[in-house]
Amino acid sequence: MDIQDIHEPIGVVAACSGGSIRPQQFRWGRRLYKVEAINGEWVDRSGDGYRLHYSVQVGQETYLIHFAGAEVQWWLDQVIIP
Repeated sequence: MDIQDIHEPIGVVAACSGGSIRPQQFRWGRRLYKVEAINGEWVDRSGDGYRLHYSVQVGQETYLIHFAGAEVQWWLDQVIIP
């Protein structure tokens, strides 16, 4: 298993319904990634603002992404490749 730390801003298309946000796809660089499943989600309220964290599945790879409310920006944190 290979875990790569990324920490880069990304663009995300998300569905918002009933007070929840569900990432549907994201763009990292020139490539578009379609989210096949959300493995987990959690909220971090420490520090400034809040962060909505998601573990999402794209094929065999797992991507850890988050939305930083204080910055109004999505971030790609890590890629896990089996």
